[in-house]
Amino acid sequence: MSEIVYQIDRKISRKNTYIAIKNDATILIKTNFFVTKKSIDLFVEKKMDWILKHQNNILKRKQTLENGVYILGVLHKNCTYTKEELENIYEQKAKEFILNFIDIHSKRMQLFPNKISFRKNKTRWGSCSAKNNLSFNIYLAKTPVEFIEYVTIHELAHIRHKNHSKEFWRFVESFLPDYKRRKAIVKNGYYL
Repeated sequence: MSEIVYQIDRKISRKNTYIAIKNDATILIKTNFFVTKKSIDLFVEKKMDWILKHQNNILKRKQTLENGVYILGVLHKNCTYTKEELENIYEQKAKEFILNFIDIHSKRMQLFPNKISFRKNKTRWGSCSAKNNLSFNIYLAKTPVEFIEYVTIHELAHIRHKNHSKEFWRFVESFLPDYKRRKAIVKNGYYL
């Protein structure tokens, strides 16, 4: 087996074994206390192509980001923004576009959020609470505008459907027929 270095995270309650590739391209195997090291090695070997592909994507993304920053899906090279300035830009752009899309689409969909907030998240683009409070990731401002619109409609749709049932996706599609294409824009978390 090619040497793949990984860490193991064991929890007694975990029923299955999973692979997580972190933002620094390190590998974390999530499993329970009963799976042997030999079984984990075999599992990793079986998933080798998948692991290498995803590690490569992360390393490419990291290299790209070291050479520039994304704003609304456009790579800006040789930027001199500080991290704080860039986060202010992301927050301002995210609020500008999302609030505009909510204004447009909540009327069309006849769905109105109770509250709207903005956060810095590492894994989620948005969420809808049981009380119909919508939360959006400011880093959406890194992505193309058409993806921001998709996420806005997706979260508004959760006001009616609190899950990802067939009815939910049919509802999203009725307002955004090309939602699958838009959803695929950020495959592998490219902009996160």
